[in-house]
Amino acid sequence: MVVDKAECVGCEECLHVCPVESIVMKAEKAEILQHTCNQCGQCIPVCPVKAIKLISTSLHKSSI
Repeated sequence: MVVDKAECVGCEECLHVCPVESIVMKAEKAEILQHTCNQCGQCIPVCPVKAIKLISTSLHKSSI
């Protein structure tokens, strides 16, 4: 998950729904702590400006 800081309005809605407390406010914008975020996605639908995006970080290996 990443927060588009240009879009974030600092409402803190995401902060309140994160079950693992991986969202903090910095300079009045939400920031997701990648090392603790469990990618549950609960923050995405509560963002009124759609500033939170799911970014895939896993690598898929295909068998040859």
